[in-house]
Amino acid sequence: MREPAEWRNPMHTFIAETAGFERAELLIWNFSREALDVLLFRVVGPIEPYREAIEAAQFVTEHDLTPIDDDSFYAYVEHETREMDRQLRDSFDGKHVVIVPPIVYHADGTTRLRIVGRPEALESVVAEIPEAIDVTVESIGEYRGPSGGALDLTDRQREVLRTAVEMGYYDVPREASVNDVAARLECAASTVSDHLRKAERAVMGGLFE
Repeated sequence: MREPAEWRNPMHTFIAETAGFERAELLIWNFSREALDVLLFRVVGPIEPYREAIEAAQFVTEHDLTPIDDDSFYAYVEHETREMDRQLRDSFDGKHVVIVPPIVYHADGTTRLRIVGRPEALESVVAEIPEAIDVTVESIGEYRGPSGGALDLTDRQREVLRTAVEMGYYDVPREASVNDVAARLECAASTVSDHLRKAERAVMGGLFE
């Protein structure tokens, strides 16, 4: 799902426009108060630039950041409910569906989420999402539990990882090197290595958290 710039949450825009950030994962939320959203995120990126940005965000009423490690932190956030958020939620109201956390806000500006429910209800949700939002259904099937980090990958990480698998980078014995994968993708070996490391961390983290 890709929201137009004017719809996107300002903190998602900050992550998309600031170097060093990979994603923000919305772990749990409370929308019970009509004009206030209460949210808990896990953010992958540097904490201090995020702290400066969220303190300057006028729509945020309360927040608290807790470090996890050098590369990630939890963000408890209370902010005013925006009209565009309300319009998006209306697509789910009254439907026999549930959203499976996390909702992942990637640094490429896209948002990924999984929905479980009756087929006709899922179709209705997609049909009623505001036209301003570009929606792509990546897969349909039975729910089989946590994704093992698959939702945490950016499009570029998926492309690099898929190419590495196809070329035999993970075969035993290994059939392709980082340089081979980089040659196929026409990019630097250091870029491929960086994408593979981040993708592997996302998958392993999702598997064992």
